[in-house]
Amino acid sequence: MKEFFPLTPSTGTLKDEQIIGREKEIYNILRALSVQSITLEEMRRMGKTLLLKKLVYLCNHNKVPDQFKKENFKAIYFSLQGQQNLGEVIDKLIQGFNGFKKWYKIDLAKTGEFIAKLVSSIKVDVYGAEFSVNLPEYQRSWKKIFFQTLENVGENLQKDNSKLILILDELPIMLWEWYQAGRHAEVTEFLDILRERRQELENKGLRFVYCGSIGIKVILQTLRRTLNYTGEPTNDMREFNVTPFSEEESSFLMECYLLSGYTIDTRKKAEIFKLIHELCDGLPFYIAHLFLIIQSEFNLEVNEDNIRKSHHLILNDSSYQKAFKQLTERLVIYYKDDSKLMSKVLSLISRADHPVPESEIITQIDAEDEKIKNILEILTEDHYFIKTAGSDGRKYGFKYKIFKEWWRINKA
Repeated sequence: MKEFFPLTPSTGTLKDEQIIGREKEIYNILRALSVQSITLEEMRRMGKTLLLKKLVYLCNHNKVPDQFKKENFKAIYFSLQGQQNLGEVIDKLIQGFNGFKKWYKIDLAKTGEFIAKLVSSIKVDVYGAEFSVNLPEYQRSWKKIFFQTLENVGENLQKDNSKLILILDELPIMLWEWYQAGRHAEVTEFLDILRERRQELENKGLRFVYCGSIGIKVILQTLRRTLNYTGEPTNDMREFNVTPFSEEESSFLMECYLLSGYTIDTRKKAEIFKLIHELCDGLPFYIAHLFLIIQSEFNLEVNEDNIRKSHHLILNDSSYQKAFKQLTERLVIYYKDDSKLMSKVLSLISRADHPVPESEIITQIDAEDEKIKNILEILTEDHYFIKTAGSDGRKYGFKYKIFKEWWRINKA
């Protein structure tokens, strides 16, 4: 059994070796990555990045489950949010591969030779500060440089019979920002070449993880609607979502928090842990948030009264609600034309005690039937709702109770 260790509650980052839980998700992800690339998506503050950072840590420190050791997994994590163009992306990848050499030999000499031929230069140092794909002499040949770099990596993997997981976090956000800036051709071209080369490189041991707080499907829907884009860049990738903590994982996390100075009646610990897990839907961000409020507002005393008061503050006090803003902001940003109608649907369902039949939603919302059905599907795919279906038809309810309560209190 794992030993508890002192852990200060945080809604930010943690040291890789301190990331708790996610063993089941990592097992399933590694099983998929043994044969194919994957996509991972969920709203912000659900634990995607910490899950991926733990995956990287386990792979690069030979701590994966025994059944995957033969795969010789290694992993590199890249956050792509804020990259302004394709040149910056390639620069980031090349620099990342270079920094990775302490774990794994990646020889980019062929890439350097290739670039030198492109610009009629005697020598190009792909590791040096003077190299940048964004320089004028390289911009016309970025695709060739990108392909050559990945081919070099693939050759190394084949030699050592290894697999390298290339994690592209916030890829959808980056592509959305390019789209908003009018660089539509770059978006579609990058998606298409990723698919073209990804399929080829998977045979050499490279695995891709596309991750984002908006799904790649949101980008594709927009491209199809506005640009008549017909590509299917991810239809052969397996989809994963981040799930809440189990009660066991939540309890382990809270045991570690208690070692950081909190007080609790040990006779009621199991009961209290269960209450916190249920109020926070097993979401580690909100468990940490609740403990931080107990620390600042209730003198580190973990009891039922303080827990309920802290939960009340999370839902009602604007100073504690920054994380909830995404629920409204993403509607306006990604579904501008339908955002008002989506808000009406969310408000209707937030006021109900049970999942609401689709027929009832259609009756109560003033819009075309097919429009409402489409919106319900989008909100389900975007992790607002859970859909159930039975003999009495489809029903919709919020995926997380804490989101439902916040919406009912603050928006409905």
